[in-house]
Amino acid sequence: MNYFEKRFQQIYEKFLFSLKIYHTNPAHCETCYRDCLNEMDSLFLRHDTHDSFAKRLMNCKNTFQRKAKKAYSGM
Repeated sequence: MNYFEKRFQQIYEKFLFSLKIYHTNPAHCETCYRDCLNEMDSLFLRHDTHDSFAKRLMNCKNTFQRKAKKAYSGM
């Protein structure tokens, strides 16, 4: 699980960096936001099984997606 948490964190940090760079271009920020969510979803879907690991992975993904949404909304 540690690998996935780190990976979600990297995706999130890349998104925050993009927001800082492109804060004057709302269309580009929206594209970065959608890319961030899609990248998190694809990471989750590659490992989508119906077991306790998948539940923890989904919770981790949802946590980072909420953080991204909060950062995007507050921009």
